[in-house]
Amino acid sequence: MRDAQEKYHVPYTEGQKMPNKQEGFIRDAETRDIEKMLKIYAPFITDNATSFELVVPTIEEFRDRVLMTQKKFPWFVYEVNSEVVGYAYASEHRSRCAYGWSVETSVYVDANYQRNGIARKLYAELFSTLKKQGAVNVFVGITLPGTKSVGFHESMGFEPIGIYKGVGYKFGNWHDVGWWQLVLQKLDSPSSVIAYSEFRPENVYSELLLD
Repeated sequence: MRDAQEKYHVPYTEGQKMPNKQEGFIRDAETRDIEKMLKIYAPFITDNATSFELVVPTIEEFRDRVLMTQKKFPWFVYEVNSEVVGYAYASEHRSRCAYGWSVETSVYVDANYQRNGIARKLYAELFSTLKKQGAVNVFVGITLPGTKSVGFHESMGFEPIGIYKGVGYKFGNWHDVGWWQLVLQKLDSPSSVIAYSEFRPENVYSELLLD
C-alpha cells in the first residue's frame, strides 16, 4: 500500500490482554486524537519495517493527512475509557479514475490493547461503511514475512494476489511487500463512490463491547 502519499498496513503483534467487558466504541477521528494516533503509529516507523516511512511525521503533517483522507474516506478511532487505543482508515488505491472503486486500508492498535478484537471491529465498521459508499475492492500491502498480519487479514477474507520483490529499502535491508485483496461487492455498472464528507451520517458512533 505504498504510493506517493504513503499507505500503511496492520501491526498485529502480541499485546497485553485487557480485562473483560471494558466498554469501547468506534467514532470518526477528530483533531483532538491526532497526537495519540501518532504515538500509536510511530513505533512502526522507528522500530521495524511495517511502515516504509523513515521519519515520524510531525503532528501538523499527520493532522493534514487525516483531514485530507476524511474528505473522501472514513478514518475511525476506537476509544476505551476516553482513550484512543486504535484507528483504521481507507485511502485511494491509485489516482487514475478507473481505479476509483478500489481502496487501500490500514489499521493500528496500541501495543497494550492488541489481541482484544479491536482491529477486527475497526475493520468491520470500515468495510461496512466503504460498501455503502460504493467501494468494490479493498487492497492491503504487508511487509513480508508479516506472519501475524497475513493471518489476521486472511481471517478477514483477504486473498493473496502477488508480491513486490525488493520494493523497499529500510534499516539496511531490501524488503518484499505482499498484496492481498478483499472484494466487498460486485457491481456491473457502479455509480461513483460517494465521498465520505457527503456520506457521513449525523450519528457516527457505534457502541461496542470488547470480547
